[in-house]
Order: sequence, then structure tokens, then C-alpha cells
Amino acid sequence: MPELYSLIASILPYALGAAVSPIILATLLTNISPTRSPRLASFSYLFGSIIFFLIAAFAGMYIGSGLSTVALGVIHIGAITEVVLGSILVIIALKTLFISEEPREGGLMGFVGSLREDRTFSTFLKFFYFGFITFLASFTTDILVLQAGAIIGLSNPGFILAAETVIILGLITLLLVEVPFIIYLIFSTRAGNMLTPALNWVVNYGDYLTTIAYLFLGFFFIIRGFLFI
Repeated sequence: MPELYSLIASILPYALGAAVSPIILATLLTNISPTRSPRLASFSYLFGSIIFFLIAAFAGMYIGSGLSTVALGVIHIGAITEVVLGSILVIIALKTLFISEEPREGGLMGFVGSLREDRTFSTFLKFFYFGFITFLASFTTDILVLQAGAIIGLSNPGFILAAETVIILGLITLLLVEVPFIIYLIFSTRAGNMLTPALNWVVNYGDYLTTIAYLFLGFFFIIRGFLFI
């Protein structure tokens, strides 16, 4: 158990940072509430998100397990990657704060939005794609999950310990998808009205939340990384 707690403490900042993604919540609430079957759509979105999360986490673990044999040593490699990641987060936070971008409906998101949802399977497929592609397009979430996976790989845990850590990482990372799914599951007809205030808050203040979270985590990673280089 001490090994599990230590590993969770190492990846917790990454999990919390990955969970702070207003665009994921906004995309989910905007597209699922008007559907005929919000329960199925929210489940499909969650399932697509889980699949992409597992791909990113396992890719990070694979990279980390390979890096653990490099001559620099596990601690130095982890410290260097944290400094780089922290710098990226600070840049993204400043970009979010000072550069305004209009949402674009083209590309993959536009393609998925045009898919039919007149049958159960087509609805499942459409929102599975939505969940998968939204996480794929969330660059910051991707690199945080990838780095968390690399930290797990660098520590060379056993199968059970690695599985437990990935599950906890996933539960935290996907929190903004899991909570709406539970609400849609329990309050199917009223869920849209219940979640509207959350959507309005994300639209009005989501960028500020993202900026504060990424600045805090960015400087945290930079400082922690330099301490161990």
C-alpha cells in the first residue's frame, strides 16, 4: 500500500490538471442534452473518452518503461520532463488569458457533429466518436495523461499496482465526463435543466479556471523539476 500511495501522490497533480478541461464539459453538455437519448449519448461519450484515455496512459507507460533504462536515471528524466511540461502549461495558460479564439466547427468535430443519430447504434457511434475526438483534440489533457503514464512506467510497478494507479488516474481525469453521465443516468428528463447552470458557468468563466489551474501546475512542475535535476 505505501507504494500505491507514493505513486498516486506522484501522478495526482497530472490527474487534477487533466481533469480541468472546460471544453470537454462544454462539448458534452452542448451536444448531449438535445438528443433523444441522453443516457445512451452520455454513456457513449464516456466510453469514447475512456478508450482514448487508456491509449494515452498506456503509451505513456510504454515510453516511461523504456526511459527507465536510460543512463540519466529515473529521477533526472522525470525532473527534466516536469520542467518541460511546466513550461508548456505556463505558455498555454498565458495564451488562454491573452489570446481569444473562436470555436471552430470544421475538421473532425464538424464531421462528427454531422453524423446521424436516428437509430440506437448510430447514436452510440456518433457520441463515442465525440468523446474520443474531444479528448484527442484536448492537447493539454493528452500530454498530462501521457506524462502521468510515463511516471507510472518509470517506476516499474507490478501489474496490480499499475492497474490500480491507472484506474485512479482515469477516475480523476474523466471526472467532468463521469459526473454528467451519472446525472443523466439518474435524472434523464431533468438532467438538461440541472446541468444548464454548469454549462453557463463554463462558457463565462471556464477560461479563467483553466488559466489559474495551468499557471499553478506549470510553476509547480517547473519548481519541482528543478529541485531534482
